Amino acid sequence: MRNRRFKFSFPTFSYICTFIFSLFVPGILGAAPKINLATEMSGISVWNQVLVLEDQTQSIPNSTIVSGEKDHEFKPLVSPNLGFSQSVFWVRIEITNPTSALIRWNLLYDFPLIDEIQIFGEPMLKDAKRALGDSFIFSERNVDYRNPVYQLETQANSSSVYYLKIKSESTIPLLLEFWTEKEFYEKLNKEQMIFGLFYGILFVMIAYNFFIYIFTYEKSYLLYLFFISSIFFFHLVNNGFAFQYIWPNWVFWANYSLPFFICLSCITGIIFTNTYLSLKKHLPKVSKLMWVWVGILVLFSGVTFFLSYRIAMVTSILLTVPTALLLVYSGTYTYLANVRTARYYLISWLFFLLGVLLYSLKSLGFLSDNNITRWTIQIGTALQTILLSLGLADRINFLTRSLRENLRDLSHAKIKIEESEKRFREIFQGSDEVILMMNEEFQIINANRSLSKHLGYRLDDLKNKKITEILYTGRDQKSDYNVMFVNDKLTDLKMTGSAINFKTELSQKYVKEPKEMVCRIQYIDFDETREVLMTLSPEYEDTIIQLIDSEKIELSMNNYLRNAELVSQKITAQLAKYLSTIEQTEVRSSVREIIINAVEHGNLNISFEEKSKALTEGNYLEFLQKRQEDPRYRHKKVKIEYSFSSEFVAFRITDEGRGFDHKKHMEKSIDDMNEAHVQHGRGILMTKSVFDRIEYNDKGNQVSLIKFLNRS
Repeated sequence: MRNRRFKFSFPTFSYICTFIFSLFVPGILGAAPKINLATEMSGISVWNQVLVLEDQTQSIPNSTIVSGEKDHEFKPLVSPNLGFSQSVFWVRIEITNPTSALIRWNLLYDFPLIDEIQIFGEPMLKDAKRALGDSFIFSERNVDYRNPVYQLETQANSSSVYYLKIKSESTIPLLLEFWTEKEFYEKLNKEQMIFGLFYGILFVMIAYNFFIYIFTYEKSYLLYLFFISSIFFFHLVNNGFAFQYIWPNWVFWANYSLPFFICLSCITGIIFTNTYLSLKKHLPKVSKLMWVWVGILVLFSGVTFFLSYRIAMVTSILLTVPTALLLVYSGTYTYLANVRTARYYLISWLFFLLGVLLYSLKSLGFLSDNNITRWTIQIGTALQTILLSLGLADRINFLTRSLRENLRDLSHAKIKIEESEKRFREIFQGSDEVILMMNEEFQIINANRSLSKHLGYRLDDLKNKKITEILYTGRDQKSDYNVMFVNDKLTDLKMTGSAINFKTELSQKYVKEPKEMVCRIQYIDFDETREVLMTLSPEYEDTIIQLIDSEKIELSMNNYLRNAELVSQKITAQLAKYLSTIEQTEVRSSVREIIINAVEHGNLNISFEEKSKALTEGNYLEFLQKRQEDPRYRHKKVKIEYSFSSEFVAFRITDEGRGFDHKKHMEKSIDDMNEAHVQHGRGILMTKSVFDRIEYNDKGNQVSLIKFLNRS
């Protein structure tokens, strides 16, 4: 005798129950039950009046069953749900027509997802299809109906035996019903009304949320639209309408579309919940967990088509359980946290998930299949759709009321903001410092008017350029160090986040010389962005200068003309105590012109004619820069000696040049230069009118300037 592995299944369980029951009711298995037909039958359920034989090895020939050799092995059932099984189930149906009239009736298998059901026995109508199910294209059915139907006739006062062979990779409920023709078509009409109402609700909600999204661009409506659509297709597949009307010839897709749409419904439901309840704010850890779970569902939905249908279906149903727990927990937590949107959400999803849970338990075989468990998911879906749509509408109403209540506050806030912006613009644009706003990549996005004042650039010249692009970059190695130095400071800002102060040389638009400025960079944090604020200012004068009564200084400067301005300001600052503003400006301008002459005509050896030619051609700045970088002149210095007391101020300016014929230039007048249309050379003449004494050395590379401050 071969050892056979015992396999527990729902039919096995029913056989055990039947055996125990037979101990108390002798003879219950002694005779096969007969089902009496009637002239009017409206969905008579006959699962408890038939006998079932389970062929676990799928090895019993059809002829053996039809011949009746195995009739003694058929057993009754205590539950119509056979669950998921790889067995072939044979169903023996013995009917009798006790009336004196021919009865035309329909044998309905009320489950659209069955893979294959085949009928054996006589009589059968001519050309009737014996093999039905979604393993065959839909056109091979006896009736254009979503469920398998056999149209039969039974003569008066006669009996017949039919055998049904059922096998499927999905759950197998034994939902057999008897209908006479008239009542069957009345059932179709009523069913169309019910399903029409159900799918109509879903379609209206899809259209409603679509148009609301078009008008509001609220992401929650779009995500809810995707969820309802996936639920819509799930029900079309689950109820057999998709195979009947949408893809009647796609047998493979007709089977695998159900686990796919189960996963898709879970995915869209989770994403909608995450957004609608703002879980990133209220439950950040659960929000991250949801995205991980979505990734798992997406992966499985793609792998589904490579698995057996039974594994794909069971796994997809099991995946709904943690999905349901996540959704219920999120709704409960946010409801307890007094999140307004959670009220309708929790109620609606409890209805829906209750329906899903009952349907899943029915599909897995834990609950019997009846009118309640069969329609729970449709009822739950309809209630969920209506309630959640009301919740979304309540959200709009709440936002509308909030907007109305805040209009007055917003109008006052707008006035205050406009005033603040006006003050900010006045401070921003009126500052003498250069103020630059940059993004985190240190690209300039805004600047005040002082940019043009100090560097000659406009905002349009520098917009979207990096700050390092306006650093002075000459041809000497020192300029390269300048760029590296500033990049180090920018890196320090990124690493520390603290304000950084430093000095650097910047380029000027119209002057080909560096301008040294004091810089400060710091981060400014806004709601969602971070910007960099940079302020640039020239070096400030020493405030103690006003306390000086006498002073003597010796300075040495290079050949950059911008130093002439800085030095002239430094050594004339004390004159404000003794001279008027106009007189002080005249002294400063004269000293600056003499220093410039010492640089240009002295150290850089630029002749009067060379400067005139370069000015005429408009390339003097380029010409000057080349001389400044020329190895013959670049190291020469201008020496400035300065002496100040309450009685006089004296300046001595010496260059390292070859000198010039100062007597010739001292004899010229302003009128002579105007008549000759000379563009430069007025510095000496200006100095003659400002200072009391002007003395040149014989060589002409040194000049002494004296101005008396106290004539009395």
